[in-house]
Amino acid sequence: MKTALISVFLFILCFSTTSANEKFSKWQQGSYFRGYNVLYESPKSVQDFIDLKNYGGNLFHIQPDGFFAVDAPYDLVQDNIDGADLLVNFCRQAGIHYVIGMRSGPGAYDTYDESQGTVPESRVWNSGNTVEQQKYAEMLQMIVQRYANDTLFVGINLVIEPRPKVKLIPANTSANYKFFLENVFNIHMDQVYKGWVTAIRQVDPEIPIIIESFAYSTPELFPGYEISGQYIIYSAHNYQPVEFTKAEAPMTMTYPGTYWNITHLSPQLFNAQFLNETVFRKLIEFGENTGAPIFIGELGMFKPQIGGADYLRDVLNICTDNGWNFAIWDWRRGSGDNWNIEAFEDEGNLHWKTVLSKMHAPPVPNPIFPDFGSNIMFDSEIMWDSLTSFTTYDLEISLVGGPGGNRSIQINGLSGARYKITESILQNNTTYQWRVRSKNPVGAPENISNWSAFSVFRIDDPLMQPKAKQNNFSLNQNFPNPFNPSTNISYVLPKNSLVKLVIYDVIGREVVKLVDKPQQQGSYSALFNAASLTSGVYFYRLEAIPIDGTGSFLEIKRMILVK
Repeated sequence: MKTALISVFLFILCFSTTSANEKFSKWQQGSYFRGYNVLYESPKSVQDFIDLKNYGGNLFHIQPDGFFAVDAPYDLVQDNIDGADLLVNFCRQAGIHYVIGMRSGPGAYDTYDESQGTVPESRVWNSGNTVEQQKYAEMLQMIVQRYANDTLFVGINLVIEPRPKVKLIPANTSANYKFFLENVFNIHMDQVYKGWVTAIRQVDPEIPIIIESFAYSTPELFPGYEISGQYIIYSAHNYQPVEFTKAEAPMTMTYPGTYWNITHLSPQLFNAQFLNETVFRKLIEFGENTGAPIFIGELGMFKPQIGGADYLRDVLNICTDNGWNFAIWDWRRGSGDNWNIEAFEDEGNLHWKTVLSKMHAPPVPNPIFPDFGSNIMFDSEIMWDSLTSFTTYDLEISLVGGPGGNRSIQINGLSGARYKITESILQNNTTYQWRVRSKNPVGAPENISNWSAFSVFRIDDPLMQPKAKQNNFSLNQNFPNPFNPSTNISYVLPKNSLVKLVIYDVIGREVVKLVDKPQQQGSYSALFNAASLTSGVYFYRLEAIPIDGTGSFLEIKRMILVK
């Protein structure tokens, strides 16, 4: 019994320790981190980072060149440090989480430069190269210490797309790749990784550590190596099929389409099923078997392509269906036909809207005017903070108090951050409350923000006096107006009358007869349900003929149906 209690205590202690790491716990939440890669290759501003947050992104995968030089004597490279600091400070100002992923360092050249043949092959992986492996570890320690106290710093990526001997290894499985690395070239990546993890843990026991697979982190060669220890995240990059995602010209490749595949070593039809069952199969199985957090550190395409929105949808669906975190390549890279999010030239910018549909909800807009307790006149504008060019807004205005309690008007899909108050919408000498929310286009319900807090205001316009009503009959403005799909039409009869209340469309055709009968004197309200009608202007006509033979009453008002 005592042994059992000790075991339970140790289990609880271990679980509590793991849960206490707030940074790592975010990686364990299903697709919590959704964002972009960012490089300091083109000018960036803090507004670029604020915009990502306003679009619903919450992570930047910052990829600086090495803080230490590649070659001896491995001096500090201050320009690289300053560039990383600049991007980190932008993240801090915008309130965006970030990961630091190293593109180079002592003995390790940038993998892109390696692929272009402009630099030699990286040496850091070679067994026995303890000098450069240790210098690289010191660089990682320096980076972790530099940003360790920042709650927004949520991970260190040891090296971007490691590729030792990739041109010399004839392997299309991770097992074969390991065999050639270890038995032909005497390279043991797992030992190098373990040394770097140990060095980082000496300066920060809890920072999440991201480990990429080999051969450009291709998902089909996953997993590279599993490393024992806490707070480890496994990462892959996906640009399969490469002919499609890295095409030199925009709108020249098509998805679904037939392209070369590494697993089959032959052309295959790439579609949603093939991506799920072949390209990402090993990664899916690894996640199911281990429960380890997975980070797709790069994905996307270099230029927009035919069917690109469908490709992005299929890849991002796999990410979110499996709870993977992801960072798209890359953020506002430059001019021309590069991957420039809002600037896509395809009809309706479907590439970017597809990406937005997989981001989080944008922030709650900040109400500006009218503020709480304001007295305003007609023709005033309700205003709130504008977020981004693609953000739309829903505005709700509610009647405060009065008969029937709160009643509301909701205007959906506003493209601007303001709305003009008119007499046809609201009534004079009346108190209202308003609130607003933001949303990304073509997104799911989770892409809509919460509502802002209500702000109360009163319409108090001395220029708008009540209109005299013939014989004290009155026909009131429908409420709400605009409406969707129902609105109430109220009127007052000072005498017993024969009453007709009829709805007409904008060209005078009768739509529906709401009332056609005698009614006694009093106040009445009729409900008009326009669920089957299209948006537009409609008119309602009240005719009341008093039974005592006195003069009849006739009035027509306009209303707006907005769907």
